[in-house]
Amino acid sequence: MIYLVRHGESEANIQNRFSGITDVDLSDRGRKQAATAGDNLKPYKIDYVYSSPLKRARETAEIICDVNNIDINEIIIENNLIEVNFGLFENMTWDEIRESHREESENWISNKHRYKFPEGESYDDIVNRISSFVDNVPDNSLIVTHFGVIQSILLYLDIADDNNLWDHKIDNCDIVILDKNKGKIEKIIKNASS
Repeated sequence: MIYLVRHGESEANIQNRFSGITDVDLSDRGRKQAATAGDNLKPYKIDYVYSSPLKRARETAEIICDVNNIDINEIIIENNLIEVNFGLFENMTWDEIRESHREESENWISNKHRYKFPEGESYDDIVNRISSFVDNVPDNSLIVTHFGVIQSILLYLDIADDNNLWDHKIDNCDIVILDKNKGKIEKIIKNASS
């Protein structure tokens, strides 16, 4: 099994900012969510821990490791797990985007995850950068990353498609348990602290 965890609530999440590659801190609530995720992972065997290099994911991974008595020095930072680059929209709120980039925001609404952010990425770009990692990640791996990356992993493994991608609601510190070999979600453990 592979355990995908979306990072805890960040300061940008509180402000409804599309932080993407912007390096923002966890909120106090995000730290509590990470501890709860750690507790929720206790029944599972974790041999490897991978994290996005961004602070909100790294700190989430460190807290989960601490709760599970895993040495934080064993966390493997994987640059390909970084969140989507929102380009011109980076670190803006939806209202700010609508006000300054009305036409582009309409394109985003129309194209959903197939939209390529101006000066940034699309989900296809994420799928391309995570594919080799996903192909080679060993069983019993915990992967702490971001919403867009988790969605891209589901797309890459054909667990989700254009029609049902948004049916998978993944909140901060939810755990998606994947059977990579069967290409299916075994379970989503919702975070009670959310």
